[in-house]
Amino acid sequence: MRFALPKEQWRRNRLAINIAAALVFSGFTFVMPFLPLYVRELGVEGQAGIATWSGLLLTTSPLLAGLLGPFWGRLGDRYGMKIMVERATLAMALHWGLFGFARSTYQLLALRIMLGMLGGFGSLSMPLLVSTTPREHMSRSIGGLQTVQMVSAAVGPIIGGLLADWIGIRETCLISSASGFTALALISILYREEVPAAAAAESRAGRGRMTFRQAAACPAFGTMVSVMFLVSFAERSFSPVVPLYILTLGTSLSSAARTAGMIISMGLLSEAVSATLMGNRLRKSLPRVLLLWRLAGGALVCFPMGLVWTTPQLLVLRIVLGLLAGGCMVVVYTLGSRVIPAETRATSFSFLASAALLGGATGPILAGALTHLSIRAIFFFNSLLFLFLWLMAFRTVPRRSTSEL
Repeated sequence: MRFALPKEQWRRNRLAINIAAALVFSGFTFVMPFLPLYVRELGVEGQAGIATWSGLLLTTSPLLAGLLGPFWGRLGDRYGMKIMVERATLAMALHWGLFGFARSTYQLLALRIMLGMLGGFGSLSMPLLVSTTPREHMSRSIGGLQTVQMVSAAVGPIIGGLLADWIGIRETCLISSASGFTALALISILYREEVPAAAAAESRAGRGRMTFRQAAACPAFGTMVSVMFLVSFAERSFSPVVPLYILTLGTSLSSAARTAGMIISMGLLSEAVSATLMGNRLRKSLPRVLLLWRLAGGALVCFPMGLVWTTPQLLVLRIVLGLLAGGCMVVVYTLGSRVIPAETRATSFSFLASAALLGGATGPILAGALTHLSIRAIFFFNSLLFLFLWLMAFRTVPRRSTSEL
């Protein structure tokens, strides 16, 4: 049976983005969940020192990419989003290739800075998708990309944990690099930008570009940015803590990579299931109601995660957290596609994606800092964040019907 590409170009574009995202996100999670073990291998000693260095390395790239996201988005409006994504994907592939040859944490830090300045696939993939997707297919396409990202990120730590134990973390970095180059080839071959001549001329003339002040005038935009920032913060804050947390719960060092990978993967997989359900429910339910239920679930589950005394308990609660709190970003992106004007949607989505990157950047470093107080502190802190977001969404997200949104 012969595989046939979709006839419509926007469907081909969606296919290319989804496959490339699967490769990029899985390649990322082959290595990064086990960064504390790599830092330890490079000579850093002490639980707090390892967590702090891991948090810094996890933070640097998304922090820079988040700050530069709107800049790259505006360049994409002028010169095309495709070349921006190709640049980011190439930078990531080279980053992983060099990552495996580092001999000190300072070299790792330099590579992370380079990726942050030149990369940013995560902040550009969603604007790239919405720039060619018809409005009537927007919700399903957004949910599909989010699910692909989560499933890939869920499978990645499982495979990465096995690879780290079998061939070593350095060699695993080379596999991540190969995934990046494959993603670059797919985007280059399959993706085609179809921008009307009038729109392209307007973009080059500097019109139609959204400033942050204009974006902030969209309904509930401040809440959308806050949810993207703080939910991403909470999700990424687990990465530098879980490998060390399970050691205090009795997991042996020899199986720490596999166990941490399983916990992180199962959590992300449960979030992917929740995201898929959200994509379907958004057709019938109010985004406000779904968002409030998601945020309440996060507040209720994060707190007991800091009270567990065995690794299986942590695993179960991480899965429950994904099922109850997952899908928040799908709700936000779908809400954004309904309230943000189409002519400025790609640029404004880059603001939302940048907020998620900045949240993901600050999460690991603050989690590392909180380990100086207690290895369990980050779970209680995240519970308070979800509670804060619930209160904010309850007060600011308008009570409107789905047809109005």
